[in-house]
Amino acid sequence: MNSIKELVADGEITPIEAAQQLALVTAMLRQLKDSETALRGYLTDHLDPKEHLTTALGVVSYKRGSEAKWRVKDPVAYGQWLARNYEMESVEQIFYPVEVITKPDAIEKLVRDHLGEQPDGVELSGGRADSVATSKVKTWSEVMADLTAQRQAGALLGIDGSGKNEEVSEWDRI
Repeated sequence: MNSIKELVADGEITPIEAAQQLALVTAMLRQLKDSETALRGYLTDHLDPKEHLTTALGVVSYKRGSEAKWRVKDPVAYGQWLARNYEMESVEQIFYPVEVITKPDAIEKLVRDHLGEQPDGVELSGGRADSVATSKVKTWSEVMADLTAQRQAGALLGIDGSGKNEEVSEWDRI
């Protein structure tokens, strides 16, 4: 079976076929993204730091997050703020902050010292929540060659293997 990339490169796919397949892939990506979010959240809550789980399809390991940190995004504006707020020992003649005062801990102290005022030219970068990472994952062709993995992929996408969606209407059950 040729990959989509090969079909496109060989000109063996029409625009309507490409559009249909793109719509299908987009629907699948949404379903997979929802599943990925739920599974990552579940595993993050149930794995211990430094723990990893090895499966037939890949390895999942715990990934420690990080705290939000202050960082200088505009050194000149920050230097001017320091000068205006009587932190003259922290700036050079052109009001460019000296390196030591650009460290996240130093900025944190300044913010506390100035009653929570955020200095000009500084922003609080977003931290990262704890998460999990996957590695040594099989290729899609390896997954499709494995009958168990095929069933698992179908289940994630809500497919029972017969090409039909698992959801059956009440009329079909009669």
